[in-house]
Amino acid sequence: MQAEIEVRANDWLINSGITGFLNIVGKENVRIDGQSMYFSTDILEDFETKYFNYFIKEYKETLAWHKIVSYKEKMEYYRAEEFASFDEKALDDLNKYTKDVVKFYLKKPNYIKVFPLIDPEANITEWLGNLTTITISKKQKFEEVKVEILESVKSTYNQIDAIIDFCASEKGLKYLGAKNLIYSVINKGWSGVSFLFKQTKFIDPYEDYKTTFLDPVFEYLDTDLSKAKYNCFICNQPIKTLKLDLSFMNDVGFDTARKTSHVWDFNNDVATCPVCRLIYSCVPAGFTYVYGEGMFVNDSFSIDKLLDVNVHMRESILHFNNEGINSNNPYRALVESITMEKEDKRRYELADIQLVRYENEHYRFNILSKKMLHILNDSKTILKSLIRCGYKEGNLNINLYKEVIQHLMNNENLFTLIHKLIFYKQTNANGLYYNMGHVAGILEINTKFLKEIDVMTNISQKQLWFVQSCGTEFKEGYYGKKSENKIAGITYKLLNALKVNDKDGFMDTLLNSYSYLAKPIPSVFMNVFSNDEAFKSVGYAFMLGVGGERTKKEDGGNTDEK
Repeated sequence: MQAEIEVRANDWLINSGITGFLNIVGKENVRIDGQSMYFSTDILEDFETKYFNYFIKEYKETLAWHKIVSYKEKMEYYRAEEFASFDEKALDDLNKYTKDVVKFYLKKPNYIKVFPLIDPEANITEWLGNLTTITISKKQKFEEVKVEILESVKSTYNQIDAIIDFCASEKGLKYLGAKNLIYSVINKGWSGVSFLFKQTKFIDPYEDYKTTFLDPVFEYLDTDLSKAKYNCFICNQPIKTLKLDLSFMNDVGFDTARKTSHVWDFNNDVATCPVCRLIYSCVPAGFTYVYGEGMFVNDSFSIDKLLDVNVHMRESILHFNNEGINSNNPYRALVESITMEKEDKRRYELADIQLVRYENEHYRFNILSKKMLHILNDSKTILKSLIRCGYKEGNLNINLYKEVIQHLMNNENLFTLIHKLIFYKQTNANGLYYNMGHVAGILEINTKFLKEIDVMTNISQKQLWFVQSCGTEFKEGYYGKKSENKIAGITYKLLNALKVNDKDGFMDTLLNSYSYLAKPIPSVFMNVFSNDEAFKSVGYAFMLGVGGERTKKEDGGNTDEK
């Protein structure tokens, strides 16, 4: 048997598998040398347990299992105070927990299958059948029947105790946690084999994984390959057959038997050795997933750096976040990870970084250029202010932090977003959770972006701040003339001109408006004719001033708060 196995960094997929493998076995248990990772076969002993233990440790608080067992704390609280504060709301919470958590999850076929592995003598089906919600008729008031209700609650608590103890046991976490993770995390990376094969004969997912991925590795290392005809298309090691392909990898692999047109001259050579296949099975451990979306930073300078940046991102998302896990965490963690002070100098000196996102069951790819890294690093304060900002669009809640990062990652300017935010404010739309100061910050980020890509070099940020102050003075001028009712119409015309790059229309409206005030147009507006980016930057800066809140009021406070 081969004493030491080498796996080299390559493309993003194998790199995410290497990162996942290191997360599972621990960096201290392998030898890393630049782009290569070396490990002994000893660390593959009981690897299937290490595999699931990693996912359980990292995603424990996001599991349905956690929803079930965490209710114990609430039960103990009410018991300790002898149900003194137990009220109708607490009863509703108990009923929701019983119906929407315990019964909903523990009646799923995939959980039922592993009940005998946890405790063959426990009759969970009977326990769930006896567990019922506690109801009050419409004619009854809670206080009137509180004594009877509390007796029922105590009885229900005793039933739930048994269920929670069953789930919270060592084997309960082992198997229920594994089953939960298979369909919430692991299936984002691969499917169709092992415990994700619909017709699998194994009840135990640990044994299933071992049979599919580990046993072939040991068998392969003990095989005489001197007469092997083929080579692994990843590591180039000899292999005897082409049966281990990548068809099990989501959105990457394909059925080599049915889709021969995907390979050169219709002759399939896309096959892996069992070692690389094992590494590929670790791809879900290399990505960080939140609400079905995954992220991986392919910073392939070295395996050490590849691991560091992704570990930092994962820790930021899943563990060191005081505000709870939400959909914009990956983007926050990404920015924090790639702008770490100790890493800045190295990152800016080297090649661009590839970002891989898993969204809507497909992989999306972005290149985080050195210029983009500069923008993110220089804009950290502004970005931080956008974390809690957003707006509603139909039934969707849009987070400004996530929107800005996505635009930048796609190498898109932010003018469309800025226009929308100003327009929504001017029309008093519902569900707005930002102010014009936040929009001004987004315009500042956009100015940095345009300068970095060399499409707008003649307008400085100081000039845009000056233009914004001109917009404020312009608005005050109309209030001074008791003509504030005209501002809405002027705003509408100016925004429309900006939207369609109509410089002449914008300037005509501006000239007429300033003529009404008997004031000259600031000279900075002459710069708007240089290019479209300068026109929009100056125009939106002016609109920020016009649309901003007025603060000059004799008795204090804002004069037109929204």
